[in-house]
Amino acid sequence: MQFSAKRVIAVDYLNYRLKHAKKTNKVEIVNFEDHENVGEYLKEITKGGADAVIDCSGMSDKMTPLEYLAAGMKLHGGAMGGLVIASQAVRKARTIQITGVYGGRYNGFPLGDIFQRNVDIKTGQAPVIPYMPFLYNLISEGKVDMGDVITHALPLDQAEHGYEVFDTRTDHCIKVILKP
Repeated sequence: MQFSAKRVIAVDYLNYRLKHAKKTNKVEIVNFEDHENVGEYLKEITKGGADAVIDCSGMSDKMTPLEYLAAGMKLHGGAMGGLVIASQAVRKARTIQITGVYGGRYNGFPLGDIFQRNVDIKTGQAPVIPYMPFLYNLISEGKVDMGDVITHALPLDQAEHGYEVFDTRTDHCIKVILKP
């Protein structure tokens, strides 16, 4: 199993995660708060859009004030910024992979943008089980350092705190593991 990409651009609004992505994975980084329309910006710098856009943010991404209001009224399930950016940044007739978790209903889903440009949507959580042997080999051969991803290793009795720092994006948290 081999994966490759000519160019990878990480998009986020948290500078500590962007710096981590650049240092660890040697990718280009874009803070979406630095651009009025980051989807169009990405389309421009990729000369027509990306062949694949992967949304990993899910409904817990940064919500707009209108999304907060709609979520509070149970009209909307959470943030949709990642999907909107993806629908603008993907090249015509290419693919958006939605790996981020979306559990609720959404108003304003950018279906028109996706439909008009003949974009494929693939969804679902990552199929981890088939990748485990490959990932285990990368780790055991020293090609991947788990310390590059895990920022918090906590005892099981601190699970609530671990979830809190992960969920609130505090203490420069990227990934939490719980140990017995």
